[in-house]
Amino acid sequence: MGLVGILEREMLHFKISRMDELKNFLESLLNSEFEDFYPLSGGASAEIYNIVLKNGKKLVLRRTPEKSESRLAISKKIEAKVQKILKKNKIPVPEIIEEFDESSGVGSGYIMEFVLGETIPRKILRDERFAQIRPNLALRIGEVLAKIHQVDLSEIKELEKMTFYNSLNKLYEVYSSFNEPQPVFEYVFNYLAKVNIKEKNNVLIHGDYRLGNFIVSENSIESIIDWELTHIGDPLEDLSWVCVKSWRFGNNSKRVAGLGDLEDLIKGYESISSETVDRFELDIWQIYGSLRWGVICMIQTFAHLNNNLNSIEKAAIGRRVSETEFDLMNMIKNKEF
Repeated sequence: MGLVGILEREMLHFKISRMDELKNFLESLLNSEFEDFYPLSGGASAEIYNIVLKNGKKLVLRRTPEKSESRLAISKKIEAKVQKILKKNKIPVPEIIEEFDESSGVGSGYIMEFVLGETIPRKILRDERFAQIRPNLALRIGEVLAKIHQVDLSEIKELEKMTFYNSLNKLYEVYSSFNEPQPVFEYVFNYLAKVNIKEKNNVLIHGDYRLGNFIVSENSIESIIDWELTHIGDPLEDLSWVCVKSWRFGNNSKRVAGLGDLEDLIKGYESISSETVDRFELDIWQIYGSLRWGVICMIQTFAHLNNNLNSIEKAAIGRRVSETEFDLMNMIKNKEF
C-alpha cells in the first residue's frame, strides 16, 4: 500500500473512532441505545445528525466540534436557550431535549425533537405534494416572522445588538481578514456605507430566515430551524434575507424564496406586526444580504482551505462567490431584485 493509501486508511479510522466516541457519549446522555446515527448537511458552524433510538423515536443532534467555533455563529448554549424561549412563546421550533458543552470532550451542542416535514428547497418549490400550500407560503413566512420579532428580549441579553452599519463594518472585517480582495465586494461595501438607513426598533433576528431553514408539510410551516446566526437588530434584515436571489433556488421570478411576491410577504408581516415595511430600505438590506452571503461563502471555503474543517461541501461553496457578485451588480446597476 502506498503513502496515500495509508493516509486515507488512517483518516477513515480516525473519523470512525471519533464517531463512535460521539455516539457513546450521546447514548449515555440520553440513557438509550441507538438503532441508527448518521450525519446530515451542516450549517454555518454546526454538524447535524439524525438519531434513531432503539424504540424507534427520532431525534436530531446539532453540534459544534471542538475548536470549530464560527466567527459569525453564536454558541450552541445560547442557541438552545433562544429556541426554548421561542417554544415558550408558541413559535414553531423544535423542542430541546438535552444539551452539552465543551467539557463533554465531543464539542458543544444539543439534541432536539425530530419534526416531520421537508426542508429541501427544490422539493418544496417543485413537488406536486406542496402544490396546494405553495401559494400561501410567502404570506405565512411573513406572519411567522412577525411573531418572532415580537419576542421579549429581556431574557436573551447574551445576544449581540447590530445596526445596519455595525453589521456592515463587522462583515468587512471578516472579509478583509482573508486578504483575498474581490473588486465587486469592495465596490458594494463602499456603496452601502454611503446609504442612509434609519435605525429601527430592536427585535430578535433569526439571521438565516430562508427556504432551507423552514420545515414544511403539505399543510403548513411546521418549524423554523438553524438559529446559530441569531442576534438583535433591524426587522428588515430578516425580511430582506428571505428575498435574496440565492434563496430562490432557480425560481427567480418569485422574489420571496422563489415562492411568492413581496406584497404577500409584507401583507403577512404587517397583519401581525406594528412595523410598516419601508420598500427602499428593504431593497438596501437585500443588497447587503447578497453581499453577506458572498462573504459567508468565503468563510466556509477558507475553513476548508486553512485546514480548520476539511469538507468538500465547504470547498465547493466557494464557486458561489461569483454568483453573488453577478446578483449585486444587477441590483445596484439595473435595479433587478
